[in-house]
Amino acid sequence: MDDAILNIASGKIKPIGLVNLASYFLVNVDTMYYEKTDPEEVEAEWNNWSRAYSKSFNINEDIFKFLERTSMLFDQICIYRFLEHVPMDKVLYFIYLLSTVTKAGSKVDVIVPDYEILAHMILSEEHNIANDVLDFESSNILLTTELLNEPSCPHASVWTEWRAHHFFNLEKRWGKWL
Repeated sequence: MDDAILNIASGKIKPIGLVNLASYFLVNVDTMYYEKTDPEEVEAEWNNWSRAYSKSFNINEDIFKFLERTSMLFDQICIYRFLEHVPMDKVLYFIYLLSTVTKAGSKVDVIVPDYEILAHMILSEEHNIANDVLDFESSNILLTTELLNEPSCPHASVWTEWRAHHFFNLEKRWGKWL
């Protein structure tokens, strides 16, 4: 299967399952890339892609700006560890923009901190530590990082698996959510 994949705020993280594809056209968009390609050059490469081999590009650009101006259509979008940084008042617009750059039947792969799991961790923490099931320091680092993050890169929205399904289903673009 040949896939055009948009990897949002990816840094160095590659999409899960990438090695299983015969060929792919991977566009990584993040504001941290030093080695980068101009978006117009990537679009020209996309228009000429023969699907006989894989291509990968890094674009150093704000994802909203990229989504608002690109003409590429993707088979898959990966959003790992980014959606929680989108402010709640921009979530619906962000999901709408995703719908404008995806083909019918495309996939969206999302990884976010799940607040339901984190809440369970907090509520069972005392019991688990008392019974040597959990190390407090490790748990505290995980919970503090996932719930609070840091002022320079705050978590701006709250997510559970159910909330992610709900918001993406509002767009009515991708069919039934897995």
